[in-house]
Amino acid sequence: MALPLPVRNRLAELILDAFDDREARRTIRALVDFCEARPGREDEGLSRLDGLGWFRRGAGGGLELLGAHRNHRDAICSRARAAAAMLESDPGRCGEGLERLLVRAARLADHGLYFEVHELLEPVWLRAEGHERIALQGVIQVAVAFHHLQGGNLAGAASRFVEGLSKLQAAGHMLPLSTESWVHGLHRMLAGLGEGELPGPVPPWPRPGSTREPRRSA
Repeated sequence: MALPLPVRNRLAELILDAFDDREARRTIRALVDFCEARPGREDEGLSRLDGLGWFRRGAGGGLELLGAHRNHRDAICSRARAAAAMLESDPGRCGEGLERLLVRAARLADHGLYFEVHELLEPVWLRAEGHERIALQGVIQVAVAFHHLQGGNLAGAASRFVEGLSKLQAAGHMLPLSTESWVHGLHRMLAGLGEGELPGPVPPWPRPGSTREPRRSA
C-alpha cells in the first residue's frame, strides 16, 4: 500500500537529514524500535516520535499510530528499516560536492529507497546546466522508474526507464560515474517490461570511483 504523500515526504526528509544530523538518525532508530516492539527501548524514543505527528499516547503510556496511519504501518516500518540499514552500511569513498551526493544516491538505491534518490538529486538538477543537467535528470528518472516498480506500476516504470535511458545515453558521460554497464542492464530490464515480464536482477547502482568514464566535450 502506497504511503500518503505527507507521510512519504516527511519520512524522505527525515532519511535525507540523517546523513548529516545525529538527531534525525536517532529518530529513525526510535522508529525502528517502535516497529520491532523492542522492550525498554521504545520509551527512549517517545519524544522523538511524538514530533512526527503520526502517533498518539496509548492507554499504557506508549505510542501507537494514529488511526489514519495504522493501515500504513508495514510501509512505514519497511522504509524505516531500510533507512537504518542504509545508514549502517559502509559509505565507501564519499568525495565532495556532486560526487558525494552520487555516493549517497547509490547507498539509498542499494536499499530500495528510490523516492529518496529523487528527493536528494532534484535540487542539484534544478541548479545544473547543459549536459550535466540532462544526465542528472536521467538518473532521477531511472530512480522514479524503480519507485513505480515498487508500487506495481509497470507501465509508469517502463515510461520513465525510456526517458531516463535516453538522457543517460545522450549525456551520462558528464557525471563522475561509469554508467555504460548500468545502462545495458537497465535496457535488459526495459525489454522484459515490454514483454509484460517482471524485471530480473537489478543492475548495481553506479558509484563514483576509479571506473569513471572520461568526460567528452559537450
